[in-house]
Amino acid sequence: MEKLQQAATIFLFLSLISFLANLSTAAAATSRAVFVFGDSTVDVGNSNFLSDAPKANLPPYGVDYPGRIPTGRFSNGFLGVDFVAKAAGLRRSPQPFLSLDPNARHGRRGVNFASAGSGVLDTTGRYVVRMTQQIQYFSTFAGNLTAAKGARSAATFLNKSLFCVSVGSNDLFARSATLIPGNSTQKDEIVAAVLRQFADQLRSLYELGARKFSVAGTGQIGCVPGVRRVVPGNACSQELNDLSLRYKTGTRALLEQLGMELEGFRYSFSDSFEIGSHIQSDPKKYGFTELAAACCGSGRLNAEGRCTPNSTYCGDRNQYFFWDEVHPTQAMYRLGARLSIYGPRQFAYPVNIHNLLKN
Repeated sequence: MEKLQQAATIFLFLSLISFLANLSTAAAATSRAVFVFGDSTVDVGNSNFLSDAPKANLPPYGVDYPGRIPTGRFSNGFLGVDFVAKAAGLRRSPQPFLSLDPNARHGRRGVNFASAGSGVLDTTGRYVVRMTQQIQYFSTFAGNLTAAKGARSAATFLNKSLFCVSVGSNDLFARSATLIPGNSTQKDEIVAAVLRQFADQLRSLYELGARKFSVAGTGQIGCVPGVRRVVPGNACSQELNDLSLRYKTGTRALLEQLGMELEGFRYSFSDSFEIGSHIQSDPKKYGFTELAAACCGSGRLNAEGRCTPNSTYCGDRNQYFFWDEVHPTQAMYRLGARLSIYGPRQFAYPVNIHNLLKN
């Protein structure tokens, strides 16, 4: 009975999306901005400006984006953060920081600092804008804002703004090669090391004026096609999923701690692990028929080679969970965003993004 009630609740939320999405932008507080930090799950094009960084600026990336443009998003279309920005009252996502004129980096509606391949730790990723540097860029932005508007107006502006953070998966992937199967102590040590620096980064953003945080937990990283292809039977890696589960649990606990420690710190934690697990438990309910293989790529599960202009790609992209060997399709990003924005506490804790923005 409880499961039926839960399913009914989720169905109701999804049924209301069309209505909620068409509410007037005035009700969504149009004066706010959105600032984005993290990795390829939220990078809308910064990687295009880094010579040796991972890139998604060639077809068929963007095949379902307006104009079929490969923007640098690691998807066939939009990312989850694009749908969040719209829910926050923006007509489009904030532009990538590296695309802006150095003399005009004031982004009244926000800026996207995310960089594909980056992680929480400075040792994660090469040829990327690391989280430490992303926050330094924002510090410069905040200083310019204060100089232009005055301390009080700048603080009010930033207090209203939404700070979206999606990072951590690359840190876990980078350290997965050293995992000893079944070694819980080792997993906890990895998680603790990453969370220590993540805590400092969130505090730094708070000190710079951030108050409203939308933080995404890590998902089922053991189920991405690039991992499945090396697991017998194309199954998920339970070791990697266990590591990710520990990290997302630690992230949620960290946010609870910061909420008690820092005055005015408010947050919505998007439980990507729970969202992915829920959808994969009954994929056909949400229109998905392929969970293991990537839509675009080559070889086993389309995950042995990267998605390139020479790759074949599926025509029924709305039925695929994954676009390439690691990243979700637009359809999955859209559904995940809806559950994060309007969903129940099972998916967005302690409040969803919609309610966070209303405060």
